[in-house]
Amino acid sequence: MNDIPASTDTTNGLHAYLVSENEIKRLLYMVPRQENNATTLQFIATQNGIGASSVTREFAAVAGGEMGISTLLVSLDESNIVTDDDLAQKYHLSSSVLYPPTAKLPSADWIRFRTVRNSTLTFAVATADRQKHPADWIAQLQAWRPYFELILIDAPPLKKSYLGVALSSHVDASIIVIGAEETSKSDAKDLIHRIQESHGNIIGAILNKRRSHIPDILYNLPI
Repeated sequence: MNDIPASTDTTNGLHAYLVSENEIKRLLYMVPRQENNATTLQFIATQNGIGASSVTREFAAVAGGEMGISTLLVSLDESNIVTDDDLAQKYHLSSSVLYPPTAKLPSADWIRFRTVRNSTLTFAVATADRQKHPADWIAQLQAWRPYFELILIDAPPLKKSYLGVALSSHVDASIIVIGAEETSKSDAKDLIHRIQESHGNIIGAILNKRRSHIPDILYNLPI
């Protein structure tokens, strides 16, 4: 997987760079959606550096930027997002397109919202110095469901925090992000087991950072 390029978009920069927009649209069209009762999907990896945040961002960009689905991206990272610049850097946007939402949303004093200009995408992040219990996040997710069609959760990796596993039975489904040549089989099995043990639903996995060791031209040679 290549890095997301610096955005030169003059609108809001909500484009999918790493995953095919058509593939994301196809998957999102298969997800049942209801007004006033958001479908909640969680993206989770085993370790840092696998790209779960980038994959979550791609789905959010297509849903809230291209498809016009009322989307909330919830970052469970409670340590690295302090300012709008931090949020923009993490999700490959310009901080100039982030604004406080016009609609009032259920919140707590440790939650901050930002909406992306000319889109139906909103971010929810925790105040950096306010680590919360899973029950606090569960209560917030339930409160947000009536206000969106789709909630996408960017969960911390299992080796950093158990929060994603703790929330897995309170979301509609989890999607595991696997790093090609980086995620070990034992780590992936451990994550799957822990989610299943918590009675969470896993609907699939995304293989990220796949590299072809065979030149593409060899795939096109006549046989």
